[in-house]
Amino acid sequence: MKRNCILSFTLSGHGFSGVLCIDGKIVVATSLERITRIKNDILLPISRLDLEDFGWRSDPENYQKNLDLPFDLDVDPNSIEFENLPKFQALLDYLLSAGGVELGDVDCVVYSYRYNEQARRFFQKKNPKIEFLVPEHHFSHACQAFLPSPFEEAAIMVVDGQGVPLARTGGDQLSGCLAYGKGNSIETLWELPVRHSLGGIYAAFTKKIGFKTNEEGKTMGLAPYGGTEYYDILKSELLFDSKEFGIRNIAALVKRGFRPEEVLYSLPNYSAFLKKFKTRVKGEDITDVQRNLAYAVQKITEDVMVYLANWLHEKTGSKNLCIAGGVGLNCVANYQVLARSKFENIFVHPNSGDNGLAVGQALYAYTVDGGNSRNYVATHDYLGMEYPESRFRKAISDVAGRDDLVIQEFDNMENLYDAMSENIVGGKITSWCQGRSEFGPRALGNRSILADPRRHDMKDILNSRVKFRESFRPFTPSVLAERSSEFFELDVESPFMLLAPYVKPGKSELVPAITHADNTARVQTVTPDVNERYYGLIKSFEKRTGIPMVLDTSFNIADEPIVETPEDAIRCCLSTDIDVLGIDRFLITKLKRTH
Repeated sequence: MKRNCILSFTLSGHGFSGVLCIDGKIVVATSLERITRIKNDILLPISRLDLEDFGWRSDPENYQKNLDLPFDLDVDPNSIEFENLPKFQALLDYLLSAGGVELGDVDCVVYSYRYNEQARRFFQKKNPKIEFLVPEHHFSHACQAFLPSPFEEAAIMVVDGQGVPLARTGGDQLSGCLAYGKGNSIETLWELPVRHSLGGIYAAFTKKIGFKTNEEGKTMGLAPYGGTEYYDILKSELLFDSKEFGIRNIAALVKRGFRPEEVLYSLPNYSAFLKKFKTRVKGEDITDVQRNLAYAVQKITEDVMVYLANWLHEKTGSKNLCIAGGVGLNCVANYQVLARSKFENIFVHPNSGDNGLAVGQALYAYTVDGGNSRNYVATHDYLGMEYPESRFRKAISDVAGRDDLVIQEFDNMENLYDAMSENIVGGKITSWCQGRSEFGPRALGNRSILADPRRHDMKDILNSRVKFRESFRPFTPSVLAERSSEFFELDVESPFMLLAPYVKPGKSELVPAITHADNTARVQTVTPDVNERYYGLIKSFEKRTGIPMVLDTSFNIADEPIVETPEDAIRCCLSTDIDVLGIDRFLITKLKRTH
């Protein structure tokens, strides 16, 4: 099937995202939060229909109590019409406008996994010729992992929280799968049951530590400050290559002749373990209890992922590994997989969780289900709107009359790079808004706050003046790819900031602001072919200092999404203690104190 123009959407408890795929290439992608400015915007509150679709059968009020998501348990799902949802229309319009197409051009819509029928009704009413697909959740993650990778063949690891109940699994939502991809085909080798969900255990520990739903990244950042006490207890209960006897899937039990089920790993009884501890309330100090809990769940996650990687290597013999699923955003565990397994090459999708699932769904529809050859490689994650120069100029002209700003325009970009690097060297907090926004959760140099990685105090300065976030969370280095191995234990590129290698001996004192407590760094390698302007800025900083990297953090403040539009960037800069904004060909400098 040709399927020249595919729209793909994923609506989950993590957010609502959409993708436009033309002739097998992902040309536009964004999440609703970037448009509405509401972090993790899930479009519609969680309803009783959602709980049923998720396979959550307990008292609905339990979920409402334990999940930091909007709920509406009284809404009638049949009353929901997508054409009456302005936020849905805003995301749809964004994708169509950015891609230069109309809804009449679309021949296929791929969708999951809330309000499927309402979405089907909307699209087929608007364009009866549209083919509507709802693929399986974790197979879509496998497609997301492998199909946009640079590999012709690879092992695939999907590690996730959960999908939706499946009839063929006896209602098990599953928590991932292990697979092998070659060409445009993918074979599932093993499926991981939801009862041993790595995303599930990580979310439970995150909640106990006192963080919110979707804040697992904070737990990862806290982990290096903990000790082994709880990990040692839980590790003794972590089993590999074991057998379990369960009756949830009667058909499978009968098929096995009532023999125990083989499982690749069996998690400890962490629910019982966590009951020993009081959930930390926001505002309470973080103690060794929380630090040790974070350490324990991080190490358990690493142990399981390394084991699964070695299993995959033994089964497939491949040198290449692709990772997706929400746990794939754990850059510390990803690096441990690369360092401790036998794989030589690794590709982790830059938006590997459910918000990036729309990519996998679109490529599934075009390649696996559609029978077309792969012709897309995710060399970058800059998939947002291409704002014209006139939009940048208009946004800048709106603040041009202020007497507390100096606005400069540069005909030569090299001069802008030098002006930015001079400010960074001078201790200024700078921001950078160029080109198309990143699709995933990591700022990769188009929507970034940038600072000097050499300063011991820069982490505290950023947190106290701009980011207003927990002091234990690390900042990241964006480093010239050709010099990354001088500073980090890394012999592959890491373009998406999804590997956290160790800082080499003697180098951490040169770049203390990006070195975490465990002597790791969440590295982004930068090349001129992928991001010419960002590379040029870092190169200018290198010429001034000899250090081939800058400190990078997302261009936003706490509890807000990353900025999207030129107007968002200017508003964020002017409403915070950021000193400088490099935006398109312009430099906006605040007239205020220096550091």
